[in-house]
Amino acid sequence: MKQALILILLATAGITATATPAEADGRGHREVTHGRVETLPGGLELGYHLHGRAKLVRTDRDGGTTRVVVRVRGLDPDTTYPTHVHNLPCSATPAGGGHYQHTIGGPVDPVNEIWPTITTDGRGRGLGFAVHGERARDDAQSIVVHYPPDTSIRLACIDLA
Repeated sequence: MKQALILILLATAGITATATPAEADGRGHREVTHGRVETLPGGLELGYHLHGRAKLVRTDRDGGTTRVVVRVRGLDPDTTYPTHVHNLPCSATPAGGGHYQHTIGGPVDPVNEIWPTITTDGRGRGLGFAVHGERARDDAQSIVVHYPPDTSIRLACIDLA
């Protein structure tokens, strides 16, 4: 049931569509960025070797939307990982910079920020997604997966290019 609900939500969000970095789809401008998971030093020190991909889709449709999906393998089973879109690339210090915010300096919450929180299955395969009714600016540059017991530890980063 849970898997069917996720597939319905992803299909509704248009996440499964294949697209070029910038394409007009007849319903407004759409930009797709994506990247691969890079295990960060904090993750390596804890014994993680993560693999996966992420995609962020920005559209002008209906006043603007942003959709994000993240898939990661190699995490702990049956765990929820705080995951956020960040405002700098993975090469920044710290990796990804700070949380991306629709209103800079606004609330730190899943409405003003983009939180595709990852939940893993019994084999450590995780899926996270978020849908926002606002188009993310160009400074939405990466996604960071944080360590649940200590969110200051960044396990992985994904550049969105």
